[in-house]
Amino acid sequence: MRYLASAAMFLLAACTPASAFGPQVREASLEDLRQNAPEGRLSGIAQPLAYRVDMNVDPRETHFSGHVSIDVALEAAATGIWLHGDDLNVSSVQVTAGSESRPGTWTEVDPTGVVWLGFPNRVRPGPVTLTIDYTAAFDENLAGLFRVEEQGEAYALAKSESIQARRYLPGFDEPVFKAPFDISLTIPAGMEAIGNTPVASRVPARAGYETVTFLRTRPLSTYLLSIAVGNFDRVPAGMIPPNEYREWPVPLTGYARKGKGQEIEYALSITPAMIEFFEEALRQPYPYDKLDIIAAPQWPSGATELAAAVTYRESRILSNSKSGARFLRGLKGIHAHELSHMWFGDLVTPPWWNDLWLKEGFASWAEPAVLGALEPEGGHDVGAVADAIGAMRLDSLASARAVAEPITKNSDIRNAYDSITYNKGLAVLNMVDAWFGPDVFRPALGQYIAEFADESADSEDFFRVIGEATQRPELGRALQSFVHQNGVPLVQAELQCAESGAKVALRQSRYRPLGSSIDPDRSWVIPVCLSWREGDLTGRACSLMESGHAVVPLTGATCPDVYHPNAGGTGYYRFTFTGPGWDKMVRAMPSLEAGEALSALDSGTSAFSAGEIGAATLRQLLASAGQHENPVVVGSVLEAYSDLLSQFSGDVPEGLEADALALSDLLREQIAVGPANPELVSALDQFDAFYLRRPDVRTSLASRMDAYLADPSADAGLSSDLYSAGLSALLEDGGMPAFERVLAAYTEIDDPILGQSVATALSKVSDPEQAAMVRDLISSAELGPRETYTLAAGQMAGTATQEETWAFLTANFPAFLKAIPTQWQRNTPRLARSFCDEGGLAALDALFAEYGDLAEGHERALAETREKIQLCIASKAETEGDLIAAFAAP
Repeated sequence: MRYLASAAMFLLAACTPASAFGPQVREASLEDLRQNAPEGRLSGIAQPLAYRVDMNVDPRETHFSGHVSIDVALEAAATGIWLHGDDLNVSSVQVTAGSESRPGTWTEVDPTGVVWLGFPNRVRPGPVTLTIDYTAAFDENLAGLFRVEEQGEAYALAKSESIQARRYLPGFDEPVFKAPFDISLTIPAGMEAIGNTPVASRVPARAGYETVTFLRTRPLSTYLLSIAVGNFDRVPAGMIPPNEYREWPVPLTGYARKGKGQEIEYALSITPAMIEFFEEALRQPYPYDKLDIIAAPQWPSGATELAAAVTYRESRILSNSKSGARFLRGLKGIHAHELSHMWFGDLVTPPWWNDLWLKEGFASWAEPAVLGALEPEGGHDVGAVADAIGAMRLDSLASARAVAEPITKNSDIRNAYDSITYNKGLAVLNMVDAWFGPDVFRPALGQYIAEFADESADSEDFFRVIGEATQRPELGRALQSFVHQNGVPLVQAELQCAESGAKVALRQSRYRPLGSSIDPDRSWVIPVCLSWREGDLTGRACSLMESGHAVVPLTGATCPDVYHPNAGGTGYYRFTFTGPGWDKMVRAMPSLEAGEALSALDSGTSAFSAGEIGAATLRQLLASAGQHENPVVVGSVLEAYSDLLSQFSGDVPEGLEADALALSDLLREQIAVGPANPELVSALDQFDAFYLRRPDVRTSLASRMDAYLADPSADAGLSSDLYSAGLSALLEDGGMPAFERVLAAYTEIDDPILGQSVATALSKVSDPEQAAMVRDLISSAELGPRETYTLAAGQMAGTATQEETWAFLTANFPAFLKAIPTQWQRNTPRLARSFCDEGGLAALDALFAEYGDLAEGHERALAETREKIQLCIASKAETEGDLIAAFAAP
């Protein structure tokens, strides 16, 4: 409605004959502009109504050019307006008001791309058209409109999210400003051009070029724009047929770089069912005229939900006969995530980045929702619990963000893209969905989509609509309490037995690990559910915990043998016990539901990290959890043993190694009699090879990788899930000849997953000569921006390579920042996250005191990394002796 009202004002005012230009104005000085430039959101005095964009894009060249006209509703008299453009060489600006056009000025004021477009005269409120001509260089670090070369072919792609559209298009680069786009691209003849809408026409232009014009888009935010040009393989996949919610068929097409079209067919094959799931669950149609699935040769993130032109890093969406089970699970997950964005984010858009969770949290929640419906036996619900636990690890920091954290500066926007937004958002929505029921929650989501289609909506809009649609205001209160404050709730449970019936007394606080500055005095509105077992009887009891204390009757029980304070593991909270609860939980672990076992494992290890239980209880908990039949639970136990083994740089306690070996032997016995979960087999192979150092497993991995490198088309018995492990085994035993061979495979074998695995394996070498070669690769950045960061991060994580790598990075930090993806520069403090002493903390502080200004938005990562180092120091001092004593004997 806001768009329609502004457009009507534009048309009516355009008929007014009086001049819209007032008195001439003095051009503002750069100093004055810098003092007044918005650091975050624009004022909103100018509302874009429509864009007409003509661009010349030739990926074989170094530069591109553009001509854009923007119809704007000026809501107050002004001498100019703030908008966005980043490193654009603007040659002409025309300001048209009424029937007059006059030249304007273009001044880029802020390094985040904030621009002052000055008017020659004060312009009265009403319709204004801005016409801008410009050129710019293709970006070299996967930001904005960038170019890449793969296998002799050049491709140009636009990475617009979150504030990178301004690198190739002047405009209003904020999500709240939604407007339709008319886009034409002049490109080399014969190349593919991919936009947000179907192609309307393709006609010859100058010699050797064609102009491709796309149909007008629905109102879009700039971060959703798609521009892709190159010799892509085009893979038509037919039509997604109409259904009761959509009357029209949707053409489905895949795009991959030349020669890779066949490898996108699997992703295309699973797409219609996912689209239909969302349409049925939301009772809302797919909103666009077509759907393209694009495998980008290079992409800074895993994928981006460009409207109707979803774009993925090719190593996340292309598959072949060697694709492993874990990879395929990830492919399906990221695909479900991105498709959900067509509704959550694209059709209904958060107005500003502090409400990013309204698209990313929902898309993360949608992954297990859609996959669980399509693959009921796939264990996706257990995966959602594991993802929630991953968010809790970050949320345990005092410096953790809230899900909806205020963002006041452009430089802080990318910090919202973290586990809190994605996985805590998933967890909170999953908790509410499970507690209130899908039949209550999901139809309300559809009403939210219908009310704000083609517009923007913030958290308060969402809470209001959900409360009204469900007639359950407590649902909104629960969501708000988790979205607007950081931290993990800790629910302390005390079982009270009586002949009249058992009950559990609950008390909540904020979880606080050893050494933390967190104030535990905090409360949430928590949907709590408990499960219990007494003899042959089982039960479940739920309560909405709206204060610091609650008592939950266990109807039907007098004194349960065991009870679990987080039934199903779907609650976003940790728990602990008053009394003998942990002893009973340890004994019950193998028989718990998988989600409950994961929740208990996390709560137990976290209780140890908080000093609530000792290492002896922790040892019993891990041994018992290792008996569970679910592969996700057992995989989490392997991760816990990996973490413990990594804590000891010297001699590992004999009992710890014995326990880990006993679990490995047990799993090997189970695998031998089958059937075996392939994801667990891969995880076990890596655990045995690199934590237990089992020579038979290492030899097998190296041998299979050797066979694969010799003939990638042959069946070497090695899935893509083990590429990295196989390469690492080969590197450890093969010296420099193996290093040269693995490095050559990066370019000689055209497999995106192998290429990514090569970078990962090289990042983990510890041999001094090999490590020196890795530093040379970081310096040259010859493997690419993402891979350069991967190499540095892996070398910093290794105890044998950390010191020399840090010295290298410190000496070359400005050059390193220029070599990695632009949006990753803010993450560079996290390279020091393996430090665990005061010297490392001081070194981190010194590096960013000197170079922090070059890593825009690094402050959040620096605060979190500093806190992690401090917590590591405190934990080591408090728990190392206890661990050594508890794990001393087998």
